[in-house]
This record gives sequence, C-alpha cells and structure tokens, in this order.
Amino acid sequence: MVILIDSSIFIDWLRQKRSPALLLENRARTGEVATCGIVRAEVLRGISNLAAKNDLRGFFDLLPEIQTTTSVWHDVAELAWALDRKGFVLPLPNIVVAACALSADATLITTDLHFAKIPKLKIRREL
Repeated sequence: MVILIDSSIFIDWLRQKRSPALLLENRARTGEVATCGIVRAEVLRGISNLAAKNDLRGFFDLLPEIQTTTSVWHDVAELAWALDRKGFVLPLPNIVVAACALSADATLITTDLHFAKIPKLKIRREL
C-alpha cells in the first residue's frame, strides 16, 4: 500500500515540534510513503528556519514522488469541473493532491475535510 501524506499532516507535526523524518523513517525505508510536488511546496514554504527547511527538503528528496504528468493535469481539470458542478469548489492544490493520490492508487493521510468530497479517493486521518 502506498500512502501520500497531505501537507495538513506535515504542518500539524511541525507545529507540534515533531520530526516528520523520524515519524516516517520506517515507512520511508519500505517505500510505503510517497510525496508529490504540491505537498512539498506547501510544506517547505511555511518553514522559517533555513536549517529545518533544508533538513525536511532532504527528507522529501528520499521519498518516491508521484509525478504531476499531463495525464494528472487532465484529471485535475476534469475533477475540478465535476466538483464545481456539484457545488463543491475546492482549493486547486487539494484537487492536485487528490489527483496525484488517485493516479498512484495511494491512500491519502489528511485532516483536511475538503478531501471527503472527492469520489473514489481513499483517505485516512492518521497513519
């Protein structure tokens, strides 16, 4: 099983002064944890300490990355369109994360309730 951890989880851990690298060390070694570019960008942009940012960037570099291919961007556009028609106007970064998870058949770990609106997306609140 592949898991994709949403930025909401990383941000919660960082606010609690918990190290994502330590929390995910065993799962990262097995290749169970993946990331995607939008999660990396959302998490790293909020870190004010340069050394901490560089450490976390190094950890992200070790994880397999779900690519935002042309096909994924097509899925993003279709998913956004379909959700909008149902009255669910979600933030575009969330739709990108969801499309990445769906493309990799990954379970998304998140505390963000927006993701519950996305059909077929496997989500959990905790590891």
